[in-house]
Amino acid sequence: MLEHLENIINDINMIKKTNKYNLKNIDITFLENSIIELKMNFEEKINLEKIKTISNIIYQLNIDNTFSELTDHISNEFYAFEFMLEQKIKEEK
Repeated sequence: MLEHLENIINDINMIKKTNKYNLKNIDITFLENSIIELKMNFEEKINLEKIKTISNIIYQLNIDNTFSELTDHISNEFYAFEFMLEQKIKEEK
């Protein structure tokens, strides 16, 4: 599950290295730090509000960049993470 977050971090780093992405509505550093924080604190606590915020930012990033290959990959990776998290929560109940 955490590999999906690592893939997102790698993709964000690629976005930051180029000027070809529309980041007018996105604080890419906040997004990156949020993903890192989520990854680091995953075993301790799950902040569902933070996950919702991250999801909304990723959705906006993908829309603003017309579902580019890289932003779509970020979206798919986070969706996979959310799906696996949902399964984990169900199993724990």
